[in-house]
Amino acid sequence: MLRTFDITYRNDSVSVDTQNRTLTSKDRCLQTKGSIEMKKKIMVLDAFTNGHEAARAFIHRQVWAETDCEIVFCGTHANVFSRLADGPAYAVVPIRNSIAGEVMEVTRHLDGFREIGYDWQERDRFDLQINHYLLAPRHISRAEELERVMSHEKAIQQCGKYLDSIGITPDRRSKSDSTGNAAKAVAKLGPNVKIGAIAPKAAAEEYGLRILAEGIQDVPDNKTTFVLLQNESIVRRVTVGIIGINGLFGQMLKEFFEQIGCSVIGSDEKKSTGLSNDQVVERSEVVVFSVPIKDTPGVIRSVLPWVREDQLLMDVTSVKQPAIQAMLESKAQVVGLHPMFRPEVSFDGQTVVACPARLTTLAWKTWVVNMLAATGAKIKWSTASEHDSYMTTVQVVPHLGNLVSALLITEAGISVSKSMDFTSPFYRVALSAMGRLVSQSPDLYTSIVMENPETVDMLARRIAIEQRLLRMILDRDQAAFEELFTKARDHFGTEVTKEANELFMRILSVLGTLYGKNSVTLEFTKTQSRPGLLERISRVFSQRQINLTGINSVALDGHRLQFTLSFEQSRASDEIRRALEEIENWQEPIVKVLN
Repeated sequence: MLRTFDITYRNDSVSVDTQNRTLTSKDRCLQTKGSIEMKKKIMVLDAFTNGHEAARAFIHRQVWAETDCEIVFCGTHANVFSRLADGPAYAVVPIRNSIAGEVMEVTRHLDGFREIGYDWQERDRFDLQINHYLLAPRHISRAEELERVMSHEKAIQQCGKYLDSIGITPDRRSKSDSTGNAAKAVAKLGPNVKIGAIAPKAAAEEYGLRILAEGIQDVPDNKTTFVLLQNESIVRRVTVGIIGINGLFGQMLKEFFEQIGCSVIGSDEKKSTGLSNDQVVERSEVVVFSVPIKDTPGVIRSVLPWVREDQLLMDVTSVKQPAIQAMLESKAQVVGLHPMFRPEVSFDGQTVVACPARLTTLAWKTWVVNMLAATGAKIKWSTASEHDSYMTTVQVVPHLGNLVSALLITEAGISVSKSMDFTSPFYRVALSAMGRLVSQSPDLYTSIVMENPETVDMLARRIAIEQRLLRMILDRDQAAFEELFTKARDHFGTEVTKEANELFMRILSVLGTLYGKNSVTLEFTKTQSRPGLLERISRVFSQRQINLTGINSVALDGHRLQFTLSFEQSRASDEIRRALEEIENWQEPIVKVLN
């Protein structure tokens, strides 16, 4: 029976170590070198599907302990492969059915990822006997009562003759992401709905459905070939040379590459390392250019005489075309990278845009994708031209917008601090974006704006729009003004605006925790951080029957970390005061109570 397996089933998962600490990219790097023993993650399409059953079978075939395995349900085959790419991990996917033939969706995804460079090994394969069951809600007693049947496309194909026999014509057959999802959806239907699902027997048991018929596949000997794929995600240890190694990004990259086992050397014009740029190129297998945007093409061209065909060249600038054009003047492999975050922030959960301009050698393809997987970042594959085009929208437009707003406040002589007394949550967020921009070094933003070839055109469009707005306001043309709102809303679409509103509500919730009357902030240094510290703090409050309604954590810089807690009780109550005094009196770690 399915339920006899003591395996963790989850729709999504975050690996945690034995001290209840979320894994960082550093931990993942250590994991790849064998320093942390983790559960074997096995990606499958969905729960209570044939793929789910195949995964259980592979666990036994590989003689793995069930408690050492974690089956992760991904919802779609595209997600299965995306999660496998994060590695190290396994995936169970169907590649062929004895009735329906090759599973094109799976082979298409697999070929696409292997073309990029993912070196996924087929660890095992076997043929699973497929027995399809017709399931329905309890109020349906006969198959002929059904008005519609839903399932995965392949399952519907494999049961075509039976569906014809009960009057379910092709126009009354609905596709679902998986057989398990079809059964789950049918289980949620109302009492008068007459829809059934084709799914494994285990789905009937899990969702409380009635089995109307079993073995309904057109061919009794119906088998699907499943494969167990493994992504070891091993990053070959090479010598990485960083030109600009003493800059913020250079230092971040140095730490990262050392963590995944690479040797790192570098040069820097502002702070000498004892090596010149050409010496770094001569001694490296991978060369990374981490210098200001405007200097990057020139620096690249200055070292081209020392570049070898067997090397890999990369840059980390936020404008890709000029740098990539310069690197392509060599015969080396070329990939442009753009980390979409400040160097003080870790890779985890951030986005890195990767632009493979010349990545034809399999060994370097595999090295690049495994290296990127080790970062723990979300990887967006793109071309240099597409990247630069979208950066106009993602970077140039917001930065110019925030700068213009900040200058309006500045040149109008409005007191920023006094305006906060009149603030709304929206204004506080907008002001924070302006403040963060103007607090940074202008050099980077100057290059982002001025080096992007599409900036001038986009700025001209903005000026034209503002001129139209000015005319509408002068004319008090309310209809035209509202029409612009409608035009923009329609272009954004309901999915984007819905997500935007949900995100804003989350931001409001965080602001409520940060600035609420019943909130307090605890600060400690990075050296004082301990595994289980948040749990220890929470225990102090729970022992006094104090209910926490919100927790927010943030690393303000490289040294200070803060927890902001909000309470159901009054911040001024004796119980909260005593709890805070206990925390502040700890000898180790030292925690400071603010506000």
